[in-house]
This record gives sequence, structure tokens and C-alpha cells, in this order.
Amino acid sequence: MGKMIAIAGACLLALAPWGAGASETGTMICRGGIVSIGDAIPAVLHKCGPPVYATQREQSEVTGSSRHGGTKTITRITIDDWTYNFGPNEFMYQLIFENGRVARIESLDWGY
Repeated sequence: MGKMIAIAGACLLALAPWGAGASETGTMICRGGIVSIGDAIPAVLHKCGPPVYATQREQSEVTGSSRHGGTKTITRITIDDWTYNFGPNEFMYQLIFENGRVARIESLDWGY
């Protein structure tokens, strides 16, 4: 009996990371198709419809160096964060777009 409890406990510990927080994934399945890294916003809307929540922000990236007469380049990036909720029997997903293309897909907790 004690051995079965130890095995059950080990299984729960092994599965714990999936129930806590976000985990990065490379794809998301919607009714209209599979969303992958690099997909454009119109393609995602066609495959999945509108998100339940969306935000947009601007971010600046500095590249290069101004040391010894070098040149610094400042690039502005538009970041869109979209959240999809497919219901209580599916995980929610967050898509992060950079300049209109999927840069990251994260699996979140269970939907509602």
C-alpha cells in the first residue's frame, strides 16, 4: 500500500509543471487550422477567430554601439498579446506577435 502511495505521489509531482503557469509551445490548434510561429495576424484570425483578450504596445530595441564612433540603431517593434479561451475542457493560449507575426505561443491554465 505504501509503495502505491509513493508511486502516485511521484506521478503527481511529475505532472505538476503542466498545471502551474505558462509553458511555451510551437503550435496552437483551432477549428480553422493550426497556428504556428511566423503566421501573420490575418491568418490567425481566419483560423481561430478573434481572441477573448488583446493588448498592443510599442517596444524599442537598441542595436549597435556608439563606442568609438560606432552607430546605434533604434528599432520600434509592435507587440500584440492575444489570449484565446477554448472553454473549460481545453487550455487557454497566449499568442505574442512581433510586427504582425506570431513570435511565441504559450499554453496557459484551463479555460473557463
